[in-house]
Parts: sequence; structure tokens; C-alpha cells
Amino acid sequence: MFRFTPEMGLRLRELRFREGMTQQELVVLMGRQGKGNHQLIGKVELGKAPYPSLGFVADYLRACRASFADIADLLNAYTFQPTVLEQRGYKRVRSLAKKLSWRVAGAVEKYDHHVLRAKLTTEPVRKRLARVRAYARGQEAQRQLNRLVETELSSAGIKPASVEAAWTRVYARKLWRLLTRSKDEHKLKPKLEELERWTADIGIEALPVRATLRERITALVDESIART
Repeated sequence: MFRFTPEMGLRLRELRFREGMTQQELVVLMGRQGKGNHQLIGKVELGKAPYPSLGFVADYLRACRASFADIADLLNAYTFQPTVLEQRGYKRVRSLAKKLSWRVAGAVEKYDHHVLRAKLTTEPVRKRLARVRAYARGQEAQRQLNRLVETELSSAGIKPASVEAAWTRVYARKLWRLLTRSKDEHKLKPKLEELERWTADIGIEALPVRATLRERITALVDESIART
């Protein structure tokens, strides 16, 4: 929430010094000789009066032959910040990210910033967290998939930089996407059959690791679905 900061108070004091005025002289020019106004000026200049009225600031600037343009950069620095609701969302997302592995946490925060910039309206915090949690689960699952594939390639004695390894990784990603995105068994079956024909076309159909990966990835997807 907005507070009149010490930096803003210092800017006002600099404007007063520019005109060579004392605080007492400023009070007179502001037309605010009433009790307590002299002390209020001192507090505002020190940033110890966080909520001076707009009229008070306007009178201060007017007495210094200044304008709001002289403090516009400081005010804009505040108004250009994310909204209070967005900042609450940032805080909750950061709190969530601390519970994740550092790689996934970085991806989650980057994803959240990207989506937030793309949205035209402010997203409710609860909805935003649900979206981020779903993305985090996907990232964790992807890392688990990558570890699974590399472990199986190593167990099968396939060199990481080989063509067979590269195509096997592509196969694993394709299979993962099909199993996680296709909910209808009738629509899924022909897509899986098409994927198997693709493995024959590129020459990895006979690799034992491919069949093993299909079983392991299917089980991994089932576990992921059960957790959600």
C-alpha cells in the first residue's frame, strides 16, 4: 500500500532548499500557520508522516514554485509496481517455489512471470496458484521422465550421444505426451499404433529399451494421475 517515503520527503526538502526557505517561511507561504503544521512539515520531509494529504503535498509544491512533475518519477516508481493482488500472488508463488528443487523452482517462477505479463486482467491468487502448481507437477514429472530414460539407456549400454539414444529420447517424449494428454482410450489406441509404426520407420522398433520404456513410462503416468 502507498506510503510517503523518506525518499519523497527528501525530494520535497531539496525543493524547499532550492528556494532558500526555512520551514517556518514555508508554512506561511502554504497558508498553514495552524498549530502542528510546522511539525508536520518536518515529519513529511523525514518520511515520518507516511500519509500526508494530497492537498498538503500540493500546497508544499506550490509554495516551492514546484509541481507534481518534480516528484513524478518517485510516484511513478510506486504506481508502475504490480497491483497488491499481483504482489500477493508473487509472494505465494515464491513460497511454493521454495519447496521445489532449484531447477523446477526457477522454471516455475519464469513461467509465472511470463503468463502474468501475457494476461490482460489480474488473476485471482487461488487460480494463479492452481495454475502454477499444475505447471510445477508437469516439470517434476518431466525431470522424472528424463532420469528414467537416461537410466534405461545406460542399463541397455546405449551411448548417450548415439543416434539410437537420440531417437529413443524423442520416442519417450512422444509417448509421454500421448499418455498424459489423451484421456479417451478409443482415440488413444490408434495414436499409439501410429507411434509404434514411427519407431519402425526410424529403426528403433527392435531395441529392447524401447519396450522397457513403454512399460515404465505407462506406469509413471498412471502413478502421476493417481497422485492428482
